[in-house]
Amino acid sequence: MNQYASSADAANKQVKSVTEVVNLADFTDGGAAVGTKQLSVVIPQDAVFLAAAVKVPVAFLGDTSAVLIIGDGSDTDRYNTGTPSVFAVAANGVAMGIPSGAMVHTAAVKPTLTVTTAADWGSVTSGRLIVTLYYI
Repeated sequence: MNQYASSADAANKQVKSVTEVVNLADFTDGGAAVGTKQLSVVIPQDAVFLAAAVKVPVAFLGDTSAVLIIGDGSDTDRYNTGTPSVFAVAANGVAMGIPSGAMVHTAAVKPTLTVTTAADWGSVTSGRLIVTLYYI
């Protein structure tokens, strides 16, 4: 048995990424303090999710706090742990933590962002995220 992967196998196992810029206007008011946005980028079937990186070039202001989770539509925080703040500009990014849900994708997924504020989503006056998702 050859201990080295073929070049085709190696190419299939490279880290890949998808990136999307999301503005405040792209979010749907989910009622009360929640805004949601299903991304247009796809994590493909059979991918192994590695990490999420999020930059906040424009803070989600207008309320007294704003936190972010990234899910898959059924597991609301599949792609992160904790609830990192997006209430302040974070040009170098916010720590999303390790994935909390299943890393292997049995189906293609368009991730969903959920931003939760302290009182009412309608009070948010600004916000922009740059979301990059890494997988093999």
